[in-house]
Amino acid sequence: MHEERIQSARAVAYRALCLGAILQRGELEIQFQSPTDYTQPADGRRHVKSKLHDLNDQLLQWIEDEKLLTHLIDSERNLLEKPLGSWRERTVTALSWRVESLGVMLWSLRYLDAIPAFDTQFEPYDVLNPLDVMTPSIDFIWRANLRPARSLLLMRDRAEAWNWRARATELERLGIQPPDGVTFREIIHMTAEKARNKGNVPYLIDGDFPAFDMPFSELTDEQYAVVSNIAYERYSALSWLCELTAEWESIRIDR
Repeated sequence: MHEERIQSARAVAYRALCLGAILQRGELEIQFQSPTDYTQPADGRRHVKSKLHDLNDQLLQWIEDEKLLTHLIDSERNLLEKPLGSWRERTVTALSWRVESLGVMLWSLRYLDAIPAFDTQFEPYDVLNPLDVMTPSIDFIWRANLRPARSLLLMRDRAEAWNWRARATELERLGIQPPDGVTFREIIHMTAEKARNKGNVPYLIDGDFPAFDMPFSELTDEQYAVVSNIAYERYSALSWLCELTAEWESIRIDR
């Protein structure tokens, strides 16, 4: 394990701030696009919309003042430049999972003590609070201090194992067949054993990864979506964090 493979603390801090900005805009989109309450007077509804526009203007000004524009990727910059209320529902939903990526960044910078289990989401307040979006970011940047490289790489390996398990279910549901002479159950069982031996899962249930107190293979569609999105976001974030050559732009928003 080589420390030179890890992003700098400053780069991670700026990436966290950019994620905070895009999540803040996502929250404004949700409020702006929420169904209109026609029991409220028309003047009141206009006031709410006007206030949200003001908050969006303040967010854009904060991004400019804190010199975050050069740290935003193209897709983030394009989304922030769109008029408030114009994001597609699919985009808002996909971006809401960026809370998991931001949580990883803040854990790596020691702002969070632990990363939750892979069937448990980060609480949005817990990950947005340390950033204090809309306030000067200089203290956050200068205090940036990464965990040891070994800790980051071990966590990346753990996220990779969970992301593999989620993708295995996806392939199985698509009807893709494993090589002759082996079944998906056998592949999953062997991989799960290796994951447990490496400490990437705490224990197994029926020879499978444990999630929601049951074998991964028995998850409902809703439960699978939660674990799959958590694993994807955390693994993508940790892959970027642990590889200087990795580009955040390669992490898709609409997938």
